[in-house]
Amino acid sequence: MPRRPREDFPNSIHHVIQRGNNRNYIYENIQDKQEFLQILTTALHLYEARLLHYVLMDNHYHLLIQVKDQPLAQLLWYINRNYTLYYNQRYHRIGTIYGGRYKSYLITEPHKFFSIVRYIVRNPLKAGLVDSLLRYRWSGHEAVLQGASRLIDRKALLLHFSPDSTIALKRYKECTEHDSWSQETGFTAGDDTDNELEERISCLLDRFLSEHSAQHYRNILVSGSRDLRIRELRNTFIKTAILDGYALKHIANFLHISHETVRRVGKVL
Repeated sequence: MPRRPREDFPNSIHHVIQRGNNRNYIYENIQDKQEFLQILTTALHLYEARLLHYVLMDNHYHLLIQVKDQPLAQLLWYINRNYTLYYNQRYHRIGTIYGGRYKSYLITEPHKFFSIVRYIVRNPLKAGLVDSLLRYRWSGHEAVLQGASRLIDRKALLLHFSPDSTIALKRYKECTEHDSWSQETGFTAGDDTDNELEERISCLLDRFLSEHSAQHYRNILVSGSRDLRIRELRNTFIKTAILDGYALKHIANFLHISHETVRRVGKVL
C-alpha cells in the first residue's frame, strides 16, 4: 500500500516524532545528545527552518519545526542519516537505529499548537525523569524562559502566544507549567473570575469593531444570530480572539454560539 504523502508547504509547522528501533535507546549519554543537537543546528541552517521547540528523551525525540521553502523530509533525512552515521561509528554497529519512518503532524490550529508545546515540554515530567521541568537539561524549556537559546527561535515561538512579549512569556509559562491548563480552559482562566474574563473579551470585541467601523453590529454579534450580514465579521473576530489566547469555549459562550462553530472557524487559521 503506498504511503500517504506528507502535508508540506512553505512556512508550515510540524510536530515530528522519531523513535528508536524496538524502542531502544538512540542516545547513550551526554555526548550523544550534544552531537545530535549539533547536527540539528546544522540542518536548520542548511534548510532554513525554524526550531520552535524540542525535547530529547533516551529512546526518541520530539521536534516542533517550521519549514521555509525546503521540504521537511529533506531536513529530517539529513538529521537522521548523519546521526545514524555518528552513532554506528561510535558504537561499532551497522544498520538503522530508528524504528521506521519518522512521524510528522501538521499543525494549523492555534489551540493545537499550544497543546503540542505543552506536550513536548512536559514529556520528561510525564516519564518521571524529573520532578521539575527546569531540571531537565535536554529540552528547550529553560532556554525559552531565560531568553538564551541559540537553537530555538524564541521570538517566533512566543509570537504564537501574544504579540506582547511580556504577555507571551506569561502565557507560555502557564501553558507549560500549570497542571490545570488545557486547550479548553485557555489562558489566565485560573486567575480570572467569569466576570473578569467576560469583561476582557468584551473589550477585545469593542476594539475589534472600532477598527472595522462596525460598532452598530455589536448587539447582533453577541446574540448568537445566524444573520448572514455578520457571519464574516463574526468569524474574523473568532480568529482574533483565538490568536489572543482565549479558549474556544469562552469565545463560544461569549458569542452565544456552539463550541463546534468556533472550532471549525479556528481550523482555517
